[in-house]
Amino acid sequence: MVHDNAELTGILRRKVQELNALIEVNARITSHLGLEPLLQTVVGAARDLVGADMGGLLVLDPEDSGRYEFFKVSGWPGPAGFPEGRGIFALPHKTGQPLRVRSLHEHPASVGTPPGHPPVGAFLAVPLAMRDRMLGSLFLAHRPGGAVFTAEDEEFLMAFSAQAAIAIENARLYAKAEELAVLQERTRISQRLHDSVSQIFFALGIEVERALRPLPDRGDDPLRESLMRIKKLVAQGASEIRAAIFSLADDTGVSRLPSDALTDLVNRFEQESGIKTSLATRGSLDMMPKPLVPCARKIIAESLNNIRRHSGSPVAFVSVSFDGDLLSVSVQDVGRGISDDALAELTGPTAHYGLHAMRSLVEEFGGTLAVFRNDEGGTTVRAQLPRSPTA
Repeated sequence: MVHDNAELTGILRRKVQELNALIEVNARITSHLGLEPLLQTVVGAARDLVGADMGGLLVLDPEDSGRYEFFKVSGWPGPAGFPEGRGIFALPHKTGQPLRVRSLHEHPASVGTPPGHPPVGAFLAVPLAMRDRMLGSLFLAHRPGGAVFTAEDEEFLMAFSAQAAIAIENARLYAKAEELAVLQERTRISQRLHDSVSQIFFALGIEVERALRPLPDRGDDPLRESLMRIKKLVAQGASEIRAAIFSLADDTGVSRLPSDALTDLVNRFEQESGIKTSLATRGSLDMMPKPLVPCARKIIAESLNNIRRHSGSPVAFVSVSFDGDLLSVSVQDVGRGISDDALAELTGPTAHYGLHAMRSLVEEFGGTLAVFRNDEGGTTVRAQLPRSPTA
């Protein structure tokens, strides 16, 4: 194809504009270290670059390519749930090829849209790939005025998707490095507590027992009463240290199946505390989105620590269910029950730190937290969290 000078000048000018736009948007996406905000920025930037009313991003679970880890949209209300991977949205990362059609519904692989979904019209999707590894798909739809996507749009979006894939991979690596640093520090502190403070309490307990032996077993002996109070305080301090070590223990279980991680958490608590603890599960916990796993573990761990420290209950019951859209976590005991003061403070700024931290965590995930005394005695902590936090 032969181009005259004016046409070549126009093509070069457009390419320079596109290159400048890619450089600007690259600065936007690489400024994000957190994966969630990065993904939302990628979708919005893709819409702006190509000029589309709607956009979306599907990211595969790096440990299970048959599952989606994230689904981000821009330009229409959040969808009711993740795509099932049976239709046109999954084709780019399944085939490794871009897809461009005049109308979504004209493609033979289209399975339609759910009720209430806005009209799609023209559709353009490209794979997100890092070297030879598929990360997901980036798609745009519904151009203003009913215009279709062009081959130049496809080429432009492919160039952008290469930048986005690098940014996503870098964010994942940063998150892993940050998680590893936190785990290492928690392990170091836990070990220090075990090696120093817990040993001091153990030695104190032995010294108190030694001092009590020669004293007569009478209730009116001031020295014996004082030593018994010290003995009680030493036992309480040792229990607090064990609880702290339990909370700080290496959290490597979250990288495995959620059901295994929760089972390990409950078993470890039972061994550390001597409190008989049961775990009941319902639904497909191993299909739980990754961000919910550490959230569920923190709620359970904090609730169990409160049972050990405050309830006097000989048993604890943990229940976890996930129906695909909603995660429910319940921790119950049969002890003395949460106090009126603690219940009154639960929703206020002076709430107990552990309860406040749980409440903040649950609200961050768009969920609800309830803490109440049981009619038959004891306390229940119940949290419900949606599959995806409300935006």
